[in-house]
Amino acid sequence: MESTTHYPKFRLGKREFDPFPYWIALLIIGFFVGGLGAYEVLTKGLIVTDLSNQISWGLWIVFDISSIALGGSAFVFGVIVYILKIKRFEVIGRLAVLLGFLGYSAAGMILLMDLGQPLRFWHPVVFWQPHSLLWEITMCVVLYLTVLVAELVPMILEHPVFTTHPLLERSSFWRKISDVLQNLAHFLHKIGPGLAILGMTLSILHQASLGATYGVLSGRGLWFSPSAPVEFVLSAMGGGSALLFILSVFVFRVMRPGLVKDETFYALARLAGSIILLCIYIRLWDWAVTNYYSFDNFVALQTELLNTITPYSAFFWIGQVFFAFIPGLVLLNAKKIKNFKALVAIAIFPVICLVLMRWNYNFAGVIASISYDPFTPEVVLHSYTPTWQEWAVVAGVASYWLMGFSLAARFLPFQSMHKEH
Repeated sequence: MESTTHYPKFRLGKREFDPFPYWIALLIIGFFVGGLGAYEVLTKGLIVTDLSNQISWGLWIVFDISSIALGGSAFVFGVIVYILKIKRFEVIGRLAVLLGFLGYSAAGMILLMDLGQPLRFWHPVVFWQPHSLLWEITMCVVLYLTVLVAELVPMILEHPVFTTHPLLERSSFWRKISDVLQNLAHFLHKIGPGLAILGMTLSILHQASLGATYGVLSGRGLWFSPSAPVEFVLSAMGGGSALLFILSVFVFRVMRPGLVKDETFYALARLAGSIILLCIYIRLWDWAVTNYYSFDNFVALQTELLNTITPYSAFFWIGQVFFAFIPGLVLLNAKKIKNFKALVAIAIFPVICLVLMRWNYNFAGVIASISYDPFTPEVVLHSYTPTWQEWAVVAGVASYWLMGFSLAARFLPFQSMHKEH
């Protein structure tokens, strides 16, 4: 049975109040701000942004690939629950599916704004370009989002509104509709293993291809390397699992205590920590190959230029190495620590590390890039500052993500009513 849901409350003096309505009101304001930015972009075009031929991808693409990566726990736990059949992760796996859907749908909204011709968003599905990495990524994302919808629908259809609402007893019509929906949910549960395998395949394909998109840009120098596909896959698995741990503690310890055992949380933390450490191990070797063992003068020039405008090297060692290595070790020893507040706080850093990694892949090799002159190549320093329209769109899409998670955490069932599931 689903455990009783506890709603977190704040105390102001002697008065206790539920912050949920105020939180939803704040997110609605975020929607409004995002709508203003989207209106500007859709009516005036990308001229309202600071994007250019030199900096063709900016703030939006960082948010896009970060949200996709942070939904990486969906395919990881699809395999754990359906293929490996580790049933103690079943409830957490449902939350992972929700995070995957929110991440991929948010990415789709951002991409709609990022297209110069947004009304042609459907062209890749119809006009195939099989030799293009971006086309392969687009098709995998579209198909995987469809898989996530199929995995999410049963959880929605098991809500009491569709199963035990009084109207169903008073109306034979609505009862028949409910029976059809429950049969659909049951069918989607039965094909769950197939969906998990398909989701894992599509996820690994497009996560790796995102890294390969940068890896084939050999003229860039910094960050663009053949190991990028592996790093993208592992960072999505590790960072996505760290985010899942944070939100699982909130949903299943604060709001629905007793639904998930502490041992399962510790196992989730250890899984995230081990993947994070593996990812940073490969990243450090990649750094050594690119910077220490390389005789490419352009790499040194790019690094020198980036250090003149930002603390680039310091951010790398602090934001990516330190934020991954130390938290990875802590999460790996979660069972010995047994302090969920400390574990949640430390799990935030791998999430930040993932976003910083995506940020660097977009900007480090683009802001300070090698010129295209074949006779006298040089490192050129570009500039990019996101406009208010770009920030507004990000705020609107982030509000959508937070709204979806907030409503689901409060109202959706995370444990199946059917024993056979």
